[in-house]
Amino acid sequence: MKILHIAAFEGNIGDNASHLGFQEILNQIQVNSDVDRLEIRKAYNNYIGEDKIIFNEDFVALANTYDLVIFGGGGFLDYWVDNSVNGTTINITNDLLDTIRCPILITSIGCNPHRKVPEGNHAKFKAFLDYVQTNPNITIALRNDGSVNSIAHDFGQEYLSDIHEILDHGFFYTPSNAVTLPLDESYAVINITNDQLEMKDVISDDPSWYHAELKSIVDTVINKGLKAVFVPHIHQDITAISQFLDYLPSSTVRSSTMVAPCFQGDAATDFIFNLYKNADVVIASRYHSNVCSLKFGVKTIGLSPLHRIEYIHQQLVSSENGSSFYIEKNVANKVNHLITNLDTISINHKKLNMLKEATIQFYASYFANLED
Repeated sequence: MKILHIAAFEGNIGDNASHLGFQEILNQIQVNSDVDRLEIRKAYNNYIGEDKIIFNEDFVALANTYDLVIFGGGGFLDYWVDNSVNGTTINITNDLLDTIRCPILITSIGCNPHRKVPEGNHAKFKAFLDYVQTNPNITIALRNDGSVNSIAHDFGQEYLSDIHEILDHGFFYTPSNAVTLPLDESYAVINITNDQLEMKDVISDDPSWYHAELKSIVDTVINKGLKAVFVPHIHQDITAISQFLDYLPSSTVRSSTMVAPCFQGDAATDFIFNLYKNADVVIASRYHSNVCSLKFGVKTIGLSPLHRIEYIHQQLVSSENGSSFYIEKNVANKVNHLITNLDTISINHKKLNMLKEATIQFYASYFANLED
């Protein structure tokens, strides 16, 4: 089967973890595929390169040379995108979608806007959902990040009748035994961001209270006898880490912290996610930091202003006072309590395995129907 896979392959290693997990799914259900990748970042509004991708007649002609077109995983149905015919990153008209002859699978996809939705985008996206219900060629499978709640809240429960919810593909990813950082001692992985905070206007012009909360968390990690290993997923995370390290005493930075490299691609993904896999605890803001750490069975604490992190923790983790926390003043008290009582964090492996099996069954059925 010849597949055109459209997603973000360079820029965020969390996306790569998702794509590598998808390949594991295909292997497990024994789909014999020849996959060509198309970088969706080249279709972003702010991309100005000569190789910019436009979802026009030329794209349709390309799509029609394949047996299947896949969009995802990623947040490509987050309906906050300006100047898009349907409000999303997949900025293609319904008329053009009508001319794509092969099936279209929009999968492991986020539909959970984390930015202000421009005026008119709700109507645009509702029209797109209405169209999808009339086009049997298109299948949508949302990832488990609260997207089902967004659609039910903003458009109505009835729009979920033909939409599936599956596990994010990252739950199927296992990194190869790649070389990683030379760590002989026990450690905590800490993943922090700035872009999420800016999206939700959490820290405004004064990040000092936020850095004070993080310092309290890092102090607790160190007092537990763990090294604090900071892990960037995108290049902006380096800025977030650097700004915070400037806030710490230099003696702490020298003796008790380490910063992982920031690089991209599948090999980089294996390198970085082996750090997650072998950590004693993960404290993370990014979605796939949480997804993969939970999949690896590592004690995981979510720390994010985005509801999608809370969603997977509520779905898969049992802890008396929760395991994912909104970034706000005094949040360190909650996180520190968990760090000092890691045994109170219990991943529901039975439910996770059940959801993994349901996801596999979704794909097995989908590809079997394609072959009929």
